[in-house]
Amino acid sequence: MRAAESPKQEGRAMDVTDAGRGRETPHLREIVLFLSVHLDRAPGVLWPEYDNPAFGDADDAGALPAQGGVRPAQADRFTAELGALTGLSVRLDRVETPGSTPGGGTDAVWTAQHGGREHLLLHQIAGAVTWQLTGTGESGRPESFQCRLLPGELLYVPAGWSRRYIEAQGAQYAVVCLGPQGG
Repeated sequence: MRAAESPKQEGRAMDVTDAGRGRETPHLREIVLFLSVHLDRAPGVLWPEYDNPAFGDADDAGALPAQGGVRPAQADRFTAELGALTGLSVRLDRVETPGSTPGGGTDAVWTAQHGGREHLLLHQIAGAVTWQLTGTGESGRPESFQCRLLPGELLYVPAGWSRRYIEAQGAQYAVVCLGPQGG
C-alpha cells in the first residue's frame, strides 16, 4: 500500500491531502506511511531507507557536515511538505545536543501547542541516544518503551508520553512537532 493510499483513520488527520498527492519524495513517503501506522497509537522507530535532506546526518565516522546538523531551507521545505501530505501542522521545534542544557539526563517533557499536546518525531542527527518513554498505551494501561537511535533514525513519541534520554554523549537530534492544523 502506498502512503498516499493509506486508509482513513477514525478521528485522525492522516489522509493524504489532494495538494500533497504526487509530490511525495521517497523519504517523505516513508515517514507518511510510518505515521499512518503509529499516529495516536504507540511509539515507534523508523529505520529509513532514504536520507532526509533537511538533516545533515553524521557520516560513518560520526562527523557532522560542515554546515551543521540542519539545513534551514531544506527543513522548511520538509515541514511544509509533510504537513501538506498528512494534513497536520508540522514544525521544526529545535535541535538539541544532550548535555548542553541543565538537567543531566532529562529532556523537556513537552513543547505545548495552543489548545492541546503535540506528537513528536525525534530525528537523530549525530551520535547515539538511548530513549526511555512512558505513557498510556492503546489498552489504557501504563506502558514503557526503550530504544537506541543512531544517525538518520527517527523516533515517534505520541502526545502525552513523557521521554528522557540516557547515554547521549556527543549526540545531536532534531525535534519535529506534529499537531492538528490551526491548533
